[in-house]
Amino acid sequence: MGERPLLTERNGRVLTVMLNRPHRRNAMSTAMLGQLASELQDLVHQGEEAPGALVFTGAGGTFSSGADTREPDWRDLSRRAVRRARFRTVFSALHEAPFPLVAAVEGYALGGGLELALACDLVVAGEGALFGLPELEVGAVPGGGAVHSLLRRAGRGVAARLLLVPGERVRAGELARLGAVERVVPDGGALAEAQALAASVAAQDPGLLAAGVRLLRDSGHLDRAAALGVENGYWWQAASAAGRTPAQPPGRSLQGHGR
Repeated sequence: MGERPLLTERNGRVLTVMLNRPHRRNAMSTAMLGQLASELQDLVHQGEEAPGALVFTGAGGTFSSGADTREPDWRDLSRRAVRRARFRTVFSALHEAPFPLVAAVEGYALGGGLELALACDLVVAGEGALFGLPELEVGAVPGGGAVHSLLRRAGRGVAARLLLVPGERVRAGELARLGAVERVVPDGGALAEAQALAASVAAQDPGLLAAGVRLLRDSGHLDRAAALGVENGYWWQAASAAGRTPAQPPGRSLQGHGR
């Protein structure tokens, strides 16, 4: 079990996925990304058997230090392209997941680790957790949406600091004040808090929860008029499912704007 790059555990409707390379601060290897991409794609298509919520955590007291730059293929562009494709598959599956995603962050969430955390709908972090984007320092740029997520959730200032200033790190409390972390707990308590939060979320009606997740992810990048169009589509979807109305109004897409 200890040699597997990912460990999973299901408790009721909550699935916990643990990044399991503590000797490398859970750096994301090609093998880890491959397994994660495969398992997420399977979960997305499980239908009624899918979990009600998914919690990401890391073994050994840290979330993830990002891409594993010590892998032999790190300087081989063609092999890095394979890793890149798996990375993109992971984040595509995260966006399409019909259930809420919760990150339980302890220790470091750097580079791809920060991107994974910010791809989640809710982030719970230990008060000593450190977040950063060291990509420029290792000859890369972020590739999993961290800059976009930081701009939306925390603002341009912190995005610029983490991207451009060498060695810059921010603590959970600062990201919580800026809106990028939802709950800060004493160190060592992030996983239990995240699992409790996920269980309370997953206890809701699955169809309504899926609609809420899609509304959250599909409208954040839109202007107000377009976002209200998305909201209206999901409102009618929820109302129809609950039997409050016989059908959606003419000309309205159940999937909302742009889908």
